[in-house]
Parts: sequence; C-alpha cells; structure tokens
Amino acid sequence: MQKERHSSSAKLQMPCGGVIDTSRLRSAGVLTPTELEFCRANHVALSYDPVQIGWVPAMVVDDFDSPLGHRARSSQAPRILAKGGVKHNAIAPEYALRAWHESDAATLQALLDDPEIWTWLPETYPAPLTLGTAAALIEISNASNHHQVCAVLRNDDIIGQLRLEYDVDPQDPGVAEISYWLGRPFWGKGIGSDIVRLFTARSFADNPGISSIVARVHNDNAASLRILKKLGYAVQGPDPKDPAWTRLCCRRS
Repeated sequence: MQKERHSSSAKLQMPCGGVIDTSRLRSAGVLTPTELEFCRANHVALSYDPVQIGWVPAMVVDDFDSPLGHRARSSQAPRILAKGGVKHNAIAPEYALRAWHESDAATLQALLDDPEIWTWLPETYPAPLTLGTAAALIEISNASNHHQVCAVLRNDDIIGQLRLEYDVDPQDPGVAEISYWLGRPFWGKGIGSDIVRLFTARSFADNPGISSIVARVHNDNAASLRILKKLGYAVQGPDPKDPAWTRLCCRRS
C-alpha cells in the first residue's frame, strides 16, 4: 500500500461525533470522504489500499491474509468468472460478464470520466479521469482475489461494471458486498435492475459460502435504492461507516 507520511494516534474524535480507530482491521474498509478530509487536516498517517481502491489509516491491521480470510475465500470458491473468459447469462443472453482487459482502457475512460456517475460512488472523482488512471483501475481490478470485478457487456458492448467484494465482515465470512455502476447513456432503461438481479442470483449460485449480500447506496440515489428494494434487498439502516449512505441486505433464500 502506498503511504502518506504523517503522524497518527490510535483513536480520533471528529467534530461530528464520529470516532476513527486508526488501528482498526483493514477489512473495515476505506475512509469515507469526510474521514479522509479530517485525517489529512490532522496529519494522520495514511496508506492507499489498491485492493479496496481508497485510503486507510497506515496503522490498520492487515487481516486479508488471516485464517479468517483464507476460510472465507476457500468456502466461496469457485469465483464468478475466470480471467479472460466471457460468461453469458442463460436467461438474458444479451448480457455477459468478463474481466476487464488492458485494451478496454479507452472505453472505461469514456464511460467513467463523468462527474454524474461519481456523485453516487464512495470514492472521490479523479477529475479528469485520464487514460492512465483507467489503465491503473483495470490493473487493480484483476490484481486480487479479495474481489471479483467484471465488465458488463450488453449485446457485446461494455456498459458498466459489477463488483463482488469478499471478506467484508470480519465476524462473518459469509457476507459479501455488491457494487455497480453504469455509463450514463444506459441510465433509465431498466438495465440496472436487469444486471443487479442477474448478478445477485449468479453470486449466490457460484459462491456457496456466501449467505448474504449487502449493498451501500447514497441516501440521495433514489433510483439505486428503488432497484435494490425491488429485487429483495432489505434496508438495514444507515451505513455504520457513513450515515449519508444506506445499507441494504439480501439473504440467500
């Protein structure tokens, strides 16, 4: 992990009342934009986590290679998609998943270099999103078995991305997290509902160790909230990491 060199303390109290535990588990996730701004203003030592694509406190305990992590990964095999392969959906054959290829960098840049999309993503928009950044994102997406990142194809055209992240709950290796985005030309066409429904079903079918899938949605992203609730994701309440986001959960039936 790339590091920002600042001093740090074990726990920090933010003005909003939240507490940042700088020695927490790495699997607790990346810092929210508010937490990141606070840490930088207070000279907290930070590291960039290329797996989770965000900043974490430099003092985090790396539990991704712990026995818990190995147990989760072994129980969830096989993965959804082998690198280099294409997997079409039998029910909706117009949709397919495959790993991102190096040659997709220009397509990824064209789709993702859009501030409207980043409004609903937990990461900060790297304006502008350069071709080099797109290539780096593709490399990161294929660099770890901590997650499964897939380019989404519709009638052979890339339209967005789906991601299933493993080991998101240190107390329960059976919990995974889904996230997704679509290029803006594909909004409002029912595609979001299609791909989330198909990906959720496939994630459960191909990963027998998963008992539930969670999702985090920005409170103002009414369209995504509507999609998830329609597909059986139940609202659990505000996300513990950031109350500006809502956490939902779909359990294996």
